[in-house]
Amino acid sequence: MISLTDIEYARVKTKPYIYPTPLLRCTWLEEKVPHSGIYAKLENLQRTGSFKIRGATNSLLQLDSATRAKGVVTASAGNHGLGVAQAAQWLGCPAIIFVPTTASPLKVSKLRQLGVTLIEEGTDYDEAEAAAQAYAQTKNLAFIHAFDQPGVIAGQGTIGLELLEELSESQSRMCVVVPVGGGGLISGIAIAVKAKLPQSKIIGVQSEASPAMARSLEAGKVVETPIAETIADGLAGRLVGENALRLVQEFCDEVVLVKENGIRFAMKEFYFRQGWRLEGAAAVGAAAILEEKLHAQETPIVLVISGGNVAEERFYSF
Repeated sequence: MISLTDIEYARVKTKPYIYPTPLLRCTWLEEKVPHSGIYAKLENLQRTGSFKIRGATNSLLQLDSATRAKGVVTASAGNHGLGVAQAAQWLGCPAIIFVPTTASPLKVSKLRQLGVTLIEEGTDYDEAEAAAQAYAQTKNLAFIHAFDQPGVIAGQGTIGLELLEELSESQSRMCVVVPVGGGGLISGIAIAVKAKLPQSKIIGVQSEASPAMARSLEAGKVVETPIAETIADGLAGRLVGENALRLVQEFCDEVVLVKENGIRFAMKEFYFRQGWRLEGAAAVGAAAILEEKLHAQETPIVLVISGGNVAEERFYSF
């Protein structure tokens, strides 16, 4: 379905648009665990403030010019929408973006600044997605899925290629800890890393408040999962992707759940220890380490810091 070759091609195509992001040591986490090598892959420093620009750009580049000229439709809780909006601006493509009414005000404000057609629909991502898909079908426009399209997954997998270049020269394996919502990010990274370092571990992390991937893995199929309010709103969703689930089953080692208080604590620690103001989704990996949910002895451990688009008032509210 998606191969290392697809990811390598995505990297070539998106290179003019995407920053290679820094990989930095998390010494404060090493002190707490302790562990001799914990790193953070800073996708919060990526264009638009999150990793989502990678998959969005790759997907739009895969469309022919006539399809792009008509416009694209997507649904997003924020970061994927920002990625599609920015890629559409680069490529001269109209974009219609559906967001739930509960989306981050900061992300919605950034979307408006990028000049897209913004439609607020539904109370969560899944309702916004259903409305967006219906709209795209009615208008005969291309729909860019937030996490389950091959082009999106391949684009996110370019993070894995960067990790291999940054660390694999001195390592035969690594443990990559990845935030999980619908499953596109972890799927792409897992394909890339396991292709070159098959002994590596790929571990996904979700909030206990939104455990759709964990529950679907337990059931062996996509199951609709109730969600509660979560500080990791970028990961919230009742359903995971069919493609993503199959890839997680094949390439990933486990998905663990963390507590909301643990995510909040990790966000505070990142801010006070390293000066990074991260959204909740980006802090779940550190929460998993602090809650002793990881049982990997591999060195190094890499936390994928997925984004930093959090409104100041929301960040300081807890």
